[in-house]
Amino acid sequence: MQKVFLVLFVGVLGVFISDQAMKTSVLANDVLLANVEALANTEATPPTTCFGEGGFTCPIYGIRVEDIYIGYSLR
Repeated sequence: MQKVFLVLFVGVLGVFISDQAMKTSVLANDVLLANVEALANTEATPPTTCFGEGGFTCPIYGIRVEDIYIGYSLR
């Protein structure tokens, strides 16, 4: 009878540990995915600033400006 309880206890413990491991894995994957998306979001729209009045079209406002600063480059 003790062997039956021991096998049953080990089985229930295994199911519990497996369930907890799956929950932790899903949570870690969600956090990592959100982190990657946050980092990639800045790649699509670099910081842009427009100054003055001139011959270039500002990509943000659509008006003619003298200088456009995009990220680290000057156009």
